[in-house]
Amino acid sequence: MRIGGLRWALGVWLLLGACGASQAFGQPQPVPKMSERPLDKASYVALAKQWREYIDRHGETADALVNLGMAQRYSGEMEAARAVGKRAVELEPDNPKALNFYAIILSVSGGDTAEALKLLEKCRAVAPDYGDALTTLAATHLRGGGLKKAGAVCKTIFERRIVSRPIQDYAYNMLIGLPEGAVLVTNGDSDTFPPLALQAGMGLRPDVVVVNRILLNLPVYVDSLLREHPFLRPRGALKAEGGANASRSIIERWLAEGKTPIYFAATVNMNDLGLSPETVIEGLCRRAVGKGLTPEEAARLVLERYRLDSATDWDFAWDLAPTVSGMMANYVGSMVALAQGEGVPADLKCRLLGKADAIAEFHDLSSQAHVKALLKKCETR
Repeated sequence: MRIGGLRWALGVWLLLGACGASQAFGQPQPVPKMSERPLDKASYVALAKQWREYIDRHGETADALVNLGMAQRYSGEMEAARAVGKRAVELEPDNPKALNFYAIILSVSGGDTAEALKLLEKCRAVAPDYGDALTTLAATHLRGGGLKKAGAVCKTIFERRIVSRPIQDYAYNMLIGLPEGAVLVTNGDSDTFPPLALQAGMGLRPDVVVVNRILLNLPVYVDSLLREHPFLRPRGALKAEGGANASRSIIERWLAEGKTPIYFAATVNMNDLGLSPETVIEGLCRRAVGKGLTPEEAARLVLERYRLDSATDWDFAWDLAPTVSGMMANYVGSMVALAQGEGVPADLKCRLLGKADAIAEFHDLSSQAHVKALLKKCETR
């Protein structure tokens, strides 16, 4: 297990110490980003109440207001979060967290992209290495149709080493096995901006079009994407109103027309898209359209070309990055799927399961026992 013995005890001691110190000063738990550690709605409502009470007792600070605003945002109180974000920036105009949070609120809920960009550029000036704000800046450019501007920010993200090594390697592994001119449909920040950063920063696989499936619901993003890559324009007219079903509509047309290889990142939930195309596992990506790798070639891609050492790197602070650890579980799923499929030689199946077992054990994944059973069966044949 990755968390064991002295290291586990030390981690618990530090956590309890931090909580004890926080309680001693009456400060509530910091609100975690939903992308890192999502809570249920009731927990966000409770945190919003606690932070409001704390502010009433101790006075306003930008950091406290940001925590309050995040809890309000995640519990659905967007107007309240907007007012709190505005107040945080008024109180501390150079606070990076306040600038970033208010920009997110303006961009996502307020639709004021221009003002959000001003705030983010100011944040970039006062805190050039603040990774959250750089990612928000890139996302805001994409939401506004600025693909080239987003690419320039992604280049900065790469150059300033904002992306952790495990996620950078994960992005590298997603890209390297794709055929020329493929479209890679991604889901969220962790599988969208790292490959864009590698493309912009090191020129890796610039022929691959990385498409965020959530942003496909925005007409301005779709318009800019199709201007940049005209071969992706489907036949006939596109609905201009956008909305929750727009992404499904355009992806369905790409799949039906089959003009270019279409791949889905392992993180994309087909149920969320309302799609059920037949796909073929090729490592961290699933092919839906086009000629790709054979099962044996896909297995060799994972075993011989993937950068996997960082997935079990003891020097990385995994306990502080549960989302990153969660991404590593996709390696296990893809390796097991390949090993259980047809067309992979027995020796490669055992090697895949061996790698999967090492990663599952390191991250203490729930699939660990299942993987060990498959590996034992493989080794006894």
